Amino acid sequence: MLLEQIYTAYRPLLFSLAYRMLGSADDAEDIVQDVFSQFVAMDQGEVSNVKAYLAKMTTNRCINLLRSSRRQRETYTGPWLPEPLPIDGPVMPADPAERRENIGYAYLVLLQQLTPLERAVYVCKETLGLEYKDLAEMLGKTEPGCRKIFSRAKQKIGRISWNTDTRQHRIEAQERFVEAFLKASDEGNFKPLLAFLTDEVTLISDGGGKARAALKPILGVDRVRAFFEGLSAKGRFREGFEPVAVNGEPGLQLKQNGRVTLVLTVEWEPDGSRIRRIFLMVNPDKLLRFNQSSPGTCR
Repeated sequence: MLLEQIYTAYRPLLFSLAYRMLGSADDAEDIVQDVFSQFVAMDQGEVSNVKAYLAKMTTNRCINLLRSSRRQRETYTGPWLPEPLPIDGPVMPADPAERRENIGYAYLVLLQQLTPLERAVYVCKETLGLEYKDLAEMLGKTEPGCRKIFSRAKQKIGRISWNTDTRQHRIEAQERFVEAFLKASDEGNFKPLLAFLTDEVTLISDGGGKARAALKPILGVDRVRAFFEGLSAKGRFREGFEPVAVNGEPGLQLKQNGRVTLVLTVEWEPDGSRIRRIFLMVNPDKLLRFNQSSPGTCR
């Protein structure tokens, strides 16, 4: 296979892997470019399995970057959330061998609970479908060790349903929530939204010290409602929300002076009945891709 064909065939997969590992599209792109640059410079004749080798290079670079950026995360202003992507469709290639259709923004948030090594094992096993012997060779661990790491990661994340019917039900419910939120923000009455939320719902906003955001999670349905009503009363929603695809699922965006300044998405209960977490991204650095075609953007 020619180098150009290799790049075309595996770049989406490697980006998907790195993005899930890092939660940053820019960092994922940088790592993928670095991997291919190194691959081009080496003797490809020594590589028996190109896909596995490129995945190994990408995974190890992601682990190193996560470990080096740990202190930066610890000093981050307020909660840290992954960068959302404005895409309508799967983040990863639609190849059955690589498993899982688009799994949404909430999955990226859940991955943040894992250590870099746990994340590597979990993502490679769940996303790429790699066997434990491949993971052991890739990460320099034993097969039993990789099994234990995967089991521990799965316990931290909790049970996630991949049933297609369940996912479709959740998407339909999310579309109804988006419609209800649009109406609530237009009218300034957020009471009808309560039917979508658990009593213990949590709102998490990421401003990164560069935009006004709650520095701590807002807990409970009454406080979340008061939060939205307070912003509405201050005129923060004057220009109105718009529906947008966030990591392939229904979400909302808010513009000010023609630029997207807020993106909202949610995490549902495993059975898709109600929303248990609301995510607000207001950090402008993580909204660049929502503003690529907006006035004043440099991208």
